[in-house]
Amino acid sequence: MDHQFRALSERLRGLFGGRQVVLAGGTRLSRRVQELHHLGADRTLVISTDDSAPLYDPQVATWLTLGISGLIATEQMGLEEALSSPAPELAGALREFDPTGDALVIGSHYMALPEVGGRPVLNCRKREWVALENKTTIDSLWRDLSVPHAPAAVFDAAGESFSSLWEASKLLDSGWGVVWSGDGPAINGGANFVRRVRTRSEARRVFRHLASKCDFIRVMPFLEGIPVSVHGIVFPDGTAVLRPIEMVVPRRTESARFLYAGCASFYDPPAQIRDEMRNLARRVGEQLRTTVGYRGTFTLDGVATADGFRPTEINTRYGGAMTCFEDALPQVPIALVQVALVAGHDIGIGSMEFEDMLVAAADNNRISTIGANVKAVSPTHEVERPIVWTEW
Repeated sequence: MDHQFRALSERLRGLFGGRQVVLAGGTRLSRRVQELHHLGADRTLVISTDDSAPLYDPQVATWLTLGISGLIATEQMGLEEALSSPAPELAGALREFDPTGDALVIGSHYMALPEVGGRPVLNCRKREWVALENKTTIDSLWRDLSVPHAPAAVFDAAGESFSSLWEASKLLDSGWGVVWSGDGPAINGGANFVRRVRTRSEARRVFRHLASKCDFIRVMPFLEGIPVSVHGIVFPDGTAVLRPIEMVVPRRTESARFLYAGCASFYDPPAQIRDEMRNLARRVGEQLRTTVGYRGTFTLDGVATADGFRPTEINTRYGGAMTCFEDALPQVPIALVQVALVAGHDIGIGSMEFEDMLVAAADNNRISTIGANVKAVSPTHEVERPIVWTEW
């Protein structure tokens, strides 16, 4: 494995070594700064959506905070707006940091902005890649690949009546309620526009919320099981497929909203479902390569049910659950590998070598991370709950 690390580090050092780098949004920014520094980057300008900066070494990085908060969609739209038409402070910081305009730019994992102040964004997502995340059109991919999937109906949010969606919901309900997913024009990440519907009154509230924010609404059965995701990474020579990751989604009895609380690699699906998920992810990766010239990481999300894995969506970007692999194999800057692949650079190892390396590390080192939607709260009172041991 040492020779793989050396080959990978040599190629990444060739891309980032001696260069100034602008980190334009994203997560784990302090970690990215250190990874770039270890690869020989000159200095890094960090443009963060947060309202405060961590302690940092000014010889290694400069930190500029934009103070953009809110849901993922709000944050990302605010970031791209700020970068496409920089305010004087941001424009001045860019000129001072990189007066010649030669710096490399790494955007957030959602970014579809092609440039920042004339500097190309290395990991810019193509429009046709972004379009594949639409939850109201993804069923066409399952049909193209002849994949078993749950039935669904899609409605124009502006043109259809509430009654039409409710009638479809009654037909599609298999006993656990249904799920309404809205999409377009805002980003639907972290279950922002996904709701569980069980009653007519609940459906009315959900319809009012989604119809005002989304172009289309998909109705499908609520699938009883465990939400899981599997990542694929499209290389020039094939698709590396990783191990399944559980999406931690606590159920709310009094709310239609889903809480995406984070992800974890402690859950092992039955071997048949693991193989089913990984085989499908490889087929999806090859389909993405041939149809839209895709490169880099994508997620295949769905539910592990009693009848097998049922896919619900793909995300054509570096998914949040990749943190489980980052922490399982910290010596490899996986997020920067993603940047290099999207930018079309040879990273020095092939898809199968990379797959074997990451799968082995993640199987041997189990990780959990908390989702961005989870906020710390201060308890207002103590609650005592008795515990009864049923077996020892």
